[in-house]
Amino acid sequence: MNNASITKEIDWFCYHIVAEKLLTRDDCVAVLEAIEAEKLAPDLDLFVSVLKDNNLCPDSVKFDQFTAMAKEEAKVFGFPPRSILSTPATPSAPARPPAPSTPPPAAQPAKGGALPLPTGAKNAWLLDWPDLSQADRLDRDDALQLLRDFLHKARENNCSDVHLSAGAVPFVRRYKHIHLIPGQDILSREAAAAINYAPLTEAQHRRFEEHHDLDYCYNIEGDDRYRTNLLYQRLGPAGSYRVIDKSVRPISDLGFKDPSVIEKLTTYNQGLILLTGPAGCGKSSTLAALVDYINIKRQDHIVSVEDPIEIIHPPKGCNVNQREISHHTKSFGNALRAALREDPDVIVIGEMRDLETIEMAIHASETGHLVIGTLHTNSASETMNRILDVFPHNQQAQIRAMVAESLKAVVCQELLPNKNDDGVVLAAEILLGTLAVSNLIREGKTYQLQSTIQTSKHIGMVTMEQSYFDLYEAGKRSYDQTLPLIRNPDMIRQMQMIEAKRLTGGGRNAPPPPPPPAPAASSEGPAPDPAKPKRKWF
Repeated sequence: MNNASITKEIDWFCYHIVAEKLLTRDDCVAVLEAIEAEKLAPDLDLFVSVLKDNNLCPDSVKFDQFTAMAKEEAKVFGFPPRSILSTPATPSAPARPPAPSTPPPAAQPAKGGALPLPTGAKNAWLLDWPDLSQADRLDRDDALQLLRDFLHKARENNCSDVHLSAGAVPFVRRYKHIHLIPGQDILSREAAAAINYAPLTEAQHRRFEEHHDLDYCYNIEGDDRYRTNLLYQRLGPAGSYRVIDKSVRPISDLGFKDPSVIEKLTTYNQGLILLTGPAGCGKSSTLAALVDYINIKRQDHIVSVEDPIEIIHPPKGCNVNQREISHHTKSFGNALRAALREDPDVIVIGEMRDLETIEMAIHASETGHLVIGTLHTNSASETMNRILDVFPHNQQAQIRAMVAESLKAVVCQELLPNKNDDGVVLAAEILLGTLAVSNLIREGKTYQLQSTIQTSKHIGMVTMEQSYFDLYEAGKRSYDQTLPLIRNPDMIRQMQMIEAKRLTGGGRNAPPPPPPPAPAASSEGPAPDPAKPKRKWF
């Protein structure tokens, strides 16, 4: 078998079906050799078709699941860290030479078939990570120290997330990109359990065993904190660790083009401010910055409800009471009902998840409180629709009227890799609660909010598309990074003119760059011949 026949998708698929004992490695090799003999271009769909046509498919449902999983893993991770198909005799998997007595770090082969260690200066941060694969051989204290060392290494290298899952190589997210840690073995079920269970108290362990999900904040010491989610998955336990900043960033350092627009939101005494965006877009950092700004500038009572508590806010000008779900209160709804009897001036809601929480937040914003909450939506209009859609149809007119009166702002965020891929930049859509916006919400015309934002740029509103353009114009994002995100023809023409001037040193008559090429055809493999006969290769 020629190793050139092993695509990333086929390699991942075979890795899973052999691990699940649905087929053997010899079966997989035989199929690839048959495809080679027919002189066909190997791809995963053809590979699975051959298995099914020849009745080598004991569980078609699992085969379909593993097919989809293999395609996603190939996109994110490339080839698996350990191939079951390639042989040591081939160039892609050379035999390990005898190690010298004191080899330099860059020359060390990867352990156990893991990814090779990087040699370039750009990826030097991937060197010297603690090896987690032996955690099951350590006692609890040593496993806990190993986890701490790994998390500290992630913090030192500006990683935002750490993922430790059974059946996978440890990996991290850095500047919005996923990186598998080289030199690491795939974590066994026992090693993943040892490393992820090490910080748990007995009560937390019991709750995890009962529900198979657990959210908590792992506090190593002082301001060294990590928001953690534990879960059970098909191959065993897994843990996701979000690195929490050690200090609150001021609003002026978050990346907003005009920070004064955001700072002005903290001057309201009542109303509703919504921070929205997908997971990992910086909502928690913005929320913490707003609370800290209020804490410094005002003399009020702040009550926050979080799951779990991330940033600690010591009292400055305000008295701050922070409550954690399942530890200090049963639910967001319970905490908000109680908060209305606790004489708050500002109510902070970590996440507005359900009808009860959203309804309580709207009522609180109408009764003389400033309410700041977060939602997982991608635009201002989508935020309004999300709020309204959770209510029964017969209540939506009333809720529209209430939101129209109380809404002060919607700030929708997104974090993007910067031009040099060595950091992230903030893109934000900002909707302010003007009279025009209130009328559109009251009348149910949320689809017109986008045009209102475009025509209200002079008071601080901005669309997400305009924010993308501003980042490009400021040199923080490249032309190739930005162009796929822009749909407005006028903005595209402006970008072409700016790029032409940059490429020609500012010449006015330089032609604009050509339009982007049409999307390439799908890379999933050649389209199957509609009349291809069934091949009995075995």
